Amino acid sequence: MAEEYKRKISGEEAKDRYILIVKHSLDFFPKLGKPFKLKIKNKEIETYIEPVDVYTMGPKKPQQIFRIDAKPFWSDFSFHFGQTITITKKADKLFTLS
Repeated sequence: MAEEYKRKISGEEAKDRYILIVKHSLDFFPKLGKPFKLKIKNKEIETYIEPVDVYTMGPKKPQQIFRIDAKPFWSDFSFHFGQTITITKKADKLFTLS
């Protein structure tokens, strides 16, 4: 298992203030909806991965994406389009964001 999750932020992620978690990386994190701590600088923020239905062109069934809502920690860690972020696993329920 990888010890880091790296992601280049898309324009939509920056605009809507979330971090997309790609499906094949879900096992790196606690199960969907289960809380964990995300350490940013000297603060620990409790967060979780949420599934979100999105409608795209094609079938009328929604597609699910998985994300961490960044609004609660935006004042401590704001990001922009094209920036690469790294989430590092420190313990089962403790991760750092840089």
